[in-house]
Amino acid sequence: MLPKSRRLSHKDFLTAKSHGKTYRTPHFSAVVYLTSPQPSRFTIVTSSKLHKHAVVRNRLRRRIYEILRAKHYALSADLIIFPHQSMLNLSHEELVLALDSFLSKIS
Repeated sequence: MLPKSRRLSHKDFLTAKSHGKTYRTPHFSAVVYLTSPQPSRFTIVTSSKLHKHAVVRNRLRRRIYEILRAKHYALSADLIIFPHQSMLNLSHEELVLALDSFLSKIS
């Protein structure tokens, strides 16, 4: 789990969602809202459309949070990630590669 300082609050989530720029990749969509020089903050949104079982959705969310926690990206942005169903089938290495390539492009 990410520390609280690296997670978006509800108020900041709404601001980022309404004012951020949306990017689409084959495995997820992301809303990026550039902020003042502060550490990046993240949130993952997994709706019931992603998978019927909460266990599967929560496992994916934990895997993504773990990757984001382990790596420190040099961008000052609030990031909202909406995984697609294709992300459920990715191995850990493929998941890391997908997130790394996206975050390196926007930074």
